[in-house]
Amino acid sequence: MYAVIILNMNKTSYITFITIFLICILTAPFPARPMSVPSMSKKEEGSFVTSYKEGGTRWKATWSTEEFIEDGERRVRVVLNAEGITSPFSRDMRWKAISVWRAASGFTPLESATEVKDTKGKLVMTEKITVDDAGGTVSFARRDYEGDGTADETYVTDRNILIVEGLVLALRSLPFGTGETVKAQFLTNEPELYNVEFKQRGIEKIITPEGETECYKVELVPKLGALNLFKVFFPKTYFWFTVESPHRWVRYEGFENGRDSPVVVMEALSFKEFGK
Repeated sequence: MYAVIILNMNKTSYITFITIFLICILTAPFPARPMSVPSMSKKEEGSFVTSYKEGGTRWKATWSTEEFIEDGERRVRVVLNAEGITSPFSRDMRWKAISVWRAASGFTPLESATEVKDTKGKLVMTEKITVDDAGGTVSFARRDYEGDGTADETYVTDRNILIVEGLVLALRSLPFGTGETVKAQFLTNEPELYNVEFKQRGIEKIITPEGETECYKVELVPKLGALNLFKVFFPKTYFWFTVESPHRWVRYEGFENGRDSPVVVMEALSFKEFGK
């Protein structure tokens, strides 16, 4: 059928057809199911350090998670406090990010808010993410009080949506040990919305403050449509989670904060859990 249509087209019509065809491919549904609720305690906390891939610390952070009930459903609050140099800044900053995830039939983000301040306490930037399940959209709003980094974007999404804040907690529910690929949509802080796949890459031993630990290695693979040919120019992105349940996050290697940011290594320093 397509061959008959193409044979009867002039050059202009052919280019138009190809353009429409590619758009249909790139915007076609990307089937995925919501992430399962990860195994977690009522409250958890920990810390990690972010370094240049070549060595040298960029920033350090502490984090905590806590369950609560709101509107009759179980939710999880994830709080990150960090200090150091992070993209797009070239001087020390302090920032706090709070995200809320629904932990019911699946584990899905509801909202996230981040405030960035300089070391003197002056507000430099804010970011807010809001997921509208009823409307099938996710919005990203950034206010940059020093430069031209202000952004307002809204994306249509009716699939499994993930955000940066709380991501490694959500990924603890991956079907480890099965080899199964998990598909999702991932909103970065660029901001950009990507179709991605999480592929299991076997088991590796990772050195942690507690000693050598066996970890599942997971690769985040962006599905770039017609640009897939250029993925070889992108650094690979990996996560490591303990083989032992609850599969806590141990290490990350990839972009710090989008394609224009440096490649970094994040490593967990501590982990505590309360109220199992």
